[in-house]
Amino acid sequence: MKFIHLADAHLADKSSFNDDLGSLIRKKSWESFENIFKTNTDVDFALIAGDLFERQYFSAKDFDKIFDIFKSFGKDIYYVTGNHDYFDEYNTIFLNNKPNNLHIFTEENLSLFENGKLRVYGLSYKDRIYKNNFPYDLNLDRGFFNILLSHADISPSPTNYLDLDPVELNKIGFDYIALGHIHKASNIYNIFYPGSIEPHDFSDIYDYGYIRYDDGEISQIDSSLLSFENLDIYTNDFKSEDEIIDFIESKLSNKINFLRINIKNESDINFNRLKKKINASYVEINEDYDKDLFNLGDLYPNSLLSKYDKHFENADDEISKLARQIGLDAILRSKK
Repeated sequence: MKFIHLADAHLADKSSFNDDLGSLIRKKSWESFENIFKTNTDVDFALIAGDLFERQYFSAKDFDKIFDIFKSFGKDIYYVTGNHDYFDEYNTIFLNNKPNNLHIFTEENLSLFENGKLRVYGLSYKDRIYKNNFPYDLNLDRGFFNILLSHADISPSPTNYLDLDPVELNKIGFDYIALGHIHKASNIYNIFYPGSIEPHDFSDIYDYGYIRYDDGEISQIDSSLLSFENLDIYTNDFKSEDEIIDFIESKLSNKINFLRINIKNESDINFNRLKKKINASYVEINEDYDKDLFNLGDLYPNSLLSKYDKHFENADDEISKLARQIGLDAILRSKK
């Protein structure tokens, strides 16, 4: 059995950059999404774990475009919605034109699609908030390869999204659990987040792409076309501006680079000249900038960040570490 698992494409997302750069990011996100399906036509099916698009900005033309990609792929696609792409009376009409190989979970309660010896269980959002509990008393038929597909948090604290307990989930015995919602790739037990297919801003500084499953072998594929990089530059460590430029250039990828440089020492460097010499699509220079987003809880002691982080003061096991990372990431990304 072979399949791909992707999530959080956020196609047609509104960008925080200017029009030209925002258009570039959106264009490359579409290109990246289409490339994944074009280069994996040998698989048996695909899983999409929510936040496929931004419903506020996704047009009728966009639906036609994505349906054409799915038709060209030809294989079965199983798709659950998340908190950014949920279907309601506003956009359900577009499903009338969906291709036959696209199987959408339309209910908030757990349901399944069965195909030969495959069973894919899933549930979808019908609003930005998910309020139902997950049925951990589920009994699986071991004669099938059982997959759970969902857009969810692994969190010890209540959120506005579907909260899953990894220990209880593991006891059910799914062969593979395909989740979305967290933009950084990670896994625990047989629970997998593929991360977003592309970075969108400077909170996305990891590798991005999708997961490929080949007869039990699981690979994280870095297929992204964009790269966002945060670099701390201690100017005292360099003898000249040229040395700084050489160092920065050595850190750039062969992708389309968005670069944020954080100057850590007082310096007489000409920032405008430095920007012009760096081969990147976007360069931002800040002085004495603290890039550790997870220190924001300390900076804002009465915020949701600090209250969530406080739950992990004395926890050092792997599940708690992952839950802290996922929770803080989700809070930082939440949009009103």
